[in-house]
Amino acid sequence: KVIEYTQLVKQSARQPVTFCENYVPWLNKLKPLAAIVDFISIHTYPVWEYRHIHEAIAYTQENYDTVANLYPGKPVVITEAGWATNSNGRGIHPENVNEENQKVYFEDLMQWSEKNKVLTFFFEAFDENWKGSPDPNEPEKHWGLFYTDRTSKTAMQVAKQGE
Repeated sequence: KVIEYTQLVKQSARQPVTFCENYVPWLNKLKPLAAIVDFISIHTYPVWEYRHIHEAIAYTQENYDTVANLYPGKPVVITEAGWATNSNGRGIHPENVNEENQKVYFEDLMQWSEKNKVLTFFFEAFDENWKGSPDPNEPEKHWGLFYTDRTSKTAMQVAKQGE
């Protein structure tokens, strides 16, 4: 069905067309779709896969390279990559998430993507307190570089001169 819809959209759209998904389905299940999209859009979240901050950027690069090497000549864009700042333990170890780790991942990811010329979108601009369960520490609520009130988290704070 997705292939049919993609072909339909491509008939009417001037913009490049893709399908956004985690990197894993592109390795097998989405191979037929990869043949018709204009570029491949992957999501990569090392913290969801229980990776420590010190292995996060290498894991992201591995995710990207695995997909890019499978489809030589097809552009691959990271349309979602991020690091949560809070967790109730549902899917993410609480000790792996905080603002300092998010800052490390954000800076490493931006540096890596610029150096390697990989178009990358960081997830997410703002926390989304309506997502996930009612638990205030639900990880789905805490991916933003900014809080819901638009105040910045550590990753977006500019270091003062002399620090």
